Amino acid sequence: MAAAPAAGPPVRLEPWRPRTWLLLFILAGVAGIVLGAGVAAFAPRGDFADERYHLWRWQAETFVPALARIAGIGPRPAAARNQDAVRQYFALTSRLREELAKEQPDPRLVETLENERASYENDVERFITSALTEVVTTAGLQRPLPLFRDIELTWPPVAFELTSPPRLLVRSPRARIERLSDTLLQPGLTLAEIERIEARADTPETVSLVVSLGGLAAYPAIVRDDRSYAAVLETAAHEWVHLYLAFYPLGQQWGKGGDAEVLNETVASIAGRELARLVMLRYPIDFPPGEDGSGPPSGRNPEFDFNAEMRALRLAVDDLLAQGRIAEAEQLMEQKRRYLAENGIPIRKINQAYFAFYGTYADSPQSSNPIGPLVETLWQRTNDIGEFLRIARGITSRARLEAVVAALPPASP
Repeated sequence: MAAAPAAGPPVRLEPWRPRTWLLLFILAGVAGIVLGAGVAAFAPRGDFADERYHLWRWQAETFVPALARIAGIGPRPAAARNQDAVRQYFALTSRLREELAKEQPDPRLVETLENERASYENDVERFITSALTEVVTTAGLQRPLPLFRDIELTWPPVAFELTSPPRLLVRSPRARIERLSDTLLQPGLTLAEIERIEARADTPETVSLVVSLGGLAAYPAIVRDDRSYAAVLETAAHEWVHLYLAFYPLGQQWGKGGDAEVLNETVASIAGRELARLVMLRYPIDFPPGEDGSGPPSGRNPEFDFNAEMRALRLAVDDLLAQGRIAEAEQLMEQKRRYLAENGIPIRKINQAYFAFYGTYADSPQSSNPIGPLVETLWQRTNDIGEFLRIARGITSRARLEAVVAALPPASP
């Protein structure tokens, strides 16, 4: 007869006592998913219904896993293992980009590399999430929760997923550069499908462009997975800044167009770069040459100044459109596109919608908006990410930005 196992220590079952703020967060997320599903089910389908991307589906698929990470549920690998996962993930990304850049990529090799890279994805997300949270905390950007003033935390908690972001259909008038309306589209569209969508969206008065996004400030944020470590880190930080600003006057102006939208994007760009820089200082990772997620070397002319060329083009196009010389402006943009391609920078299409989208980021060469230099001056005069965001989050207009910058002492030499 087999001996009965020795009695071990009694098992004590502890009741689950989640924090109240976490329960409220869960309820808010579930409510948002249900509302989004209802709107999608009963709202009119509208243009491009078959190609549209629905954020509520993203929330439904990713919200619960994101909450598990926030609540600390699941494994927490040691920092050394996480950093090794980061090296492996981005080495595989570089290899993938090299293969996909070939005229005839090997589909089996691509699938193998993607499957191998996926095994490191969660560790990479946890590492970047933890590092960003630490940097935000050090900057003094935590806040007490409403109704629970004794609880301070990074809000909203850093949460993102590495994936393929949706594409964006951007429209602009032909007679001026202005971002009229945007439509989120599925990420897997072919070039032929993109061109058909643009042809349907174009009118005699309006031009369009389907652009690829680097990220999207959903929750959890969507971050493009086929870029270098530095780019992924900056995008994750950029999208978190958007979510942070949503709880303040600046972010609450989003979607109203005009200066508020440009302010939001420019503040997020500058703050995202700085947060990423601070993470890399706190957690330096040495990547072997060519294994940081970068793509293969391009045929770009090393002496070619892309920023200067695009800045000059934007100013010239603005001038022509202001004179009503639309056809000449469009001809100039096409000439410049061909010139860029000759110098190793292929851009599929440059039109008014191109500048309307990229010009939203007023610190970019595609913008002629004076908000860009003003926000850069604000950053130079604060030179502290915490102070910069605490000031910027309350600014909702160019006039207010000018007044705030004028009141700050000049930056130290």
